[in-house]
Amino acid sequence: MTVIILRDFMRLPLTLWLLLVMVGAHASTISIGASSNRPPYILEDAESGLEVEIIRAAFAAVGMEASFKFYSRKRQLLFYGKERFDGIMTVNSSLDLTGYPSDIYIYYQNVAISLAEKQIRLERVADLQNISIAAFEDASILLGGEFYKVSKRTIYRELDTTENQNKMLYLGRIDVAVAEKYVFLANNLRLAGELDTSKALDIHELFPRTAYRLMFRNSIVRDAFNEGLRKIRENGRYDALVKQFLH
Repeated sequence: MTVIILRDFMRLPLTLWLLLVMVGAHASTISIGASSNRPPYILEDAESGLEVEIIRAAFAAVGMEASFKFYSRKRQLLFYGKERFDGIMTVNSSLDLTGYPSDIYIYYQNVAISLAEKQIRLERVADLQNISIAAFEDASILLGGEFYKVSKRTIYRELDTTENQNKMLYLGRIDVAVAEKYVFLANNLRLAGELDTSKALDIHELFPRTAYRLMFRNSIVRDAFNEGLRKIRENGRYDALVKQFLH
């Protein structure tokens, strides 16, 4: 499969064009390690979702193609370390990875979610102590030092399947789900046929937005992605994708 589309390839900055020729970037598809299903950001079965389409569009804007391999976070990190991918997505500085980080390409809004009927009041991260919590994988690392301390002082677990957070909350097995807001709401739609998701929710915005980048093994591929990302922000494609998946 050809990665570089000639008309787009010739529009690249001269230095990037020369570097891509030197490494033979036109010879293979860029492989990206992706997390398992995380709607609306990652739709594994469809090989789509907001994150996937942003990355795909950014590479396409510079005449390149990306393929995605979906794994749990632990396997994602393991296989990146074994050099099975050219890049890995949804990473930030809290993960100790070697490589070349891209520009920020997406933000997540992580929140604490409780059933309104429980009347749980949360104004700061420290208020999460002494209540039972189910969070997403690596939340104790990604959400900062204060949340890490809380995770050690309360009934706390991390789940590799985000849908299980919804199930545990609605079934009364936990007090709070710490989840990305749009992921939780998307899971509600997916689970509506097997779970009563009609109960009112309180969404507590305790955390700042979390910025995510890709990590690449090759600085030249990273630079190409950054250039493509700049292009789709300028031409409106980025905003159109956000509107498509989050609204």
